[in-house]
Formats: sequence, C-alpha cells, structure tokens
Amino acid sequence: MPQFFTVRINDDRLQQILRDSPDVADDLIEAVAMEGLALVRRSFNTSPPGRTYRRGRVAHVASVAGYPPNIDTGKLMNALYIHKPKAMTRAISTGDTEYAAALEFGTVKMAARPFMRPMAEELRKIAPEVFDRLI
Repeated sequence: MPQFFTVRINDDRLQQILRDSPDVADDLIEAVAMEGLALVRRSFNTSPPGRTYRRGRVAHVASVAGYPPNIDTGKLMNALYIHKPKAMTRAISTGDTEYAAALEFGTVKMAARPFMRPMAEELRKIAPEVFDRLI
C-alpha cells in the first residue's frame, strides 16, 4: 500500500496567488513537491559507511543510524513519486515499498534511517526560495 508524506506550506504570497491565479498557485505547489522529491533522492548514499553485509555474491554497505539509507537494490528510490489527489495538494509517496516506514522510523531491531522527515524540514525552509524563483 502506498505511503504518503505531506508538508503543509503556509505562505502569504501563495495565499494571494491562490486568490488571483489558482493555476499559477498549483504550478508553484508542483514545483515545491518536485524539489522535495529531488531532496529525498539526493539524500540517499550520503551516510558514512555502516555495517557491510552480503546477500549471495552482492555486498551492501548499510547506512549509519540517523542518516538517510544507502541504496541497496534501488527499489525505494525508484518507487518515489508525487501524487496529486486534488488541486493545490501534492504528496510524496514511497510507493509500494513495504520497508520505507521501517527505514524512516526504525523498528525494535533497527534504528531509524530518516529520509522523508529531513526533506520535509528542508522543504519548509526553502519553499519561499522556490516561490521566489518562479514568481
């Protein structure tokens, strides 16, 4: 089942654009979502090296707890997409990757390797810059 992560953006300029030009506002929301998706994808493989383990002939270097995950099969990164349930709304989904929540929040046996929450925090900071570039 797809899992979604949502960031709400409150910006006075966006509210004004919503009133004056709803289509432009929707384009701005799309641009912010695309920036968020790019942030998540760029965060993969930025961890210092963790434990190395083998699966058959393939070795994988895990990420360090607290850092975004390192890429193993590429399934998670390839499953990420922007979902548009309605106008002025975007959600970045981890698709059908059943282990995304375990990486994001950790489990009883594994510490978290957050990748969506850091993106959300960064997106809250840079959304006004994205608006500035496009307005």
